[in-house]
Formats: sequence, C-alpha cells, structure tokens
Amino acid sequence: MNKKSLTSKTVNSTENFTDLDILLEIGSMGAGHATTTLSQVLHEPIKIEVPRVHIAPPHLVPRIYEKHDTIVTAVFLKLRGTADCDLMLIFEEEESKKIAELMINGVEDGGVTREMELSAIEEMGSIVLCSFLNAMADFTLTKLVSPPPELIIDSFDAIIDDLLIKQALCSEVAVIFDTRFKRCNSSTEGFIITFPSYKLQRMLATKGKEWLDNESSVKKDALPALLR
Repeated sequence: MNKKSLTSKTVNSTENFTDLDILLEIGSMGAGHATTTLSQVLHEPIKIEVPRVHIAPPHLVPRIYEKHDTIVTAVFLKLRGTADCDLMLIFEEEESKKIAELMINGVEDGGVTREMELSAIEEMGSIVLCSFLNAMADFTLTKLVSPPPELIIDSFDAIIDDLLIKQALCSEVAVIFDTRFKRCNSSTEGFIITFPSYKLQRMLATKGKEWLDNESSVKKDALPALLR
C-alpha cells in the first residue's frame, strides 16, 4: 500500500479508528478498483479521487455538507454476513445527470429516457460501492458479498432520517469519503458514506495497526541508508 495516495482529511470523531490514514488508504484502494472497472466499462480513461474523509454519527452527516433539503440521488447497498456494512453513494440532482450522461454516452439526443438515466446511475453506484467493498475485503482479508443495490431519490435529510427511523443502519458511525469522478473534459462530485458495523470497525482497526506498524518498520529500515 502506498501512502503517497493519501491526501487531506477532516475529523469529526476518531474514537473508533486508530488512524484516519487507514481510512484514506482504503478510500484510495476503492477508488483505484472503481477507476479500473469504469474505464473498462466506458472504454475511456476515468479517474476517481478521494481527497478527504470525515467521521461522524449518522444523524450528523447532513451537517457536514449542509444539504438538508437538497434533492439527491442515492445508491444504497446493505451488506449482511461475516461483517455487516451499509454503503451509500450520493449525488446531487445536477451531478446525477452528469453521471447518467457519462454512463450512456453515445446515445443520440432525445433517445435517453428517465428510466435509462436511473438505470445508469444505479449501475455506476453498484460498480463504485462494490469497489469500495472489495477494498475493505482486501484490507481485512475477509470475504464480503454484496446484494443488489437500492436506488433512492429524496432530500438528503429525508434519506438519512428514514434509515435511522427504520433502524436500517448497522452502525452508529458514518465514514464519508469525498469523491471526484474525472474524465477528459468534465468532472463530477459525489460522496460515499459507509456505515461499518462494530465488528468491521475492529477488523479495520486491527489490520490498520498492522499496516501502520509495517509502514513504521519500513521507514526505520530505510533511515540508516539515508544517513550513509
């Protein structure tokens, strides 16, 4: 794993993780998986960046972006198994249109229906969320299998509140990755929210500590050579 891929980070609460570099590394891995898959699907170079990560209780997530009544499109994935985790990819309305255009590029004007747009967004969401899921699986050396995603269109607050009211979330912690999708002549902003269960948090923390210890050992081994 390469720490050069890490960038800035924002912290709202860190009690559940030993170091946010762990989360940024996972975000970088997930973005790398998604970049490869989307580039192959779309037959053009697509770059995905994760410049920041935030941690907060789920009910405070809307405050990070101040998007309370903003209509958004969300692709929601509920993982249940060895380690539970809920994942959600969210785009504002205008950004979701860009995603649809990106996914169905080449269709003549007037030939794109609303159903096609929603299907394209859901496909994009599935690819990206499964990529992040695979990154967590690779990091923890655990097999994580995802069910089909769910597409939700509503205000930001309504989506989060509905999940909380239904007690649909498996975690009291939300980890949010700012996400940028870039192609040759345009870019799109979105964000990925993960709700890792306590068990998955512990697994990430344990593997993360091993990774940090290994990174520290590599640096110590390299120091004498630098001093020669």
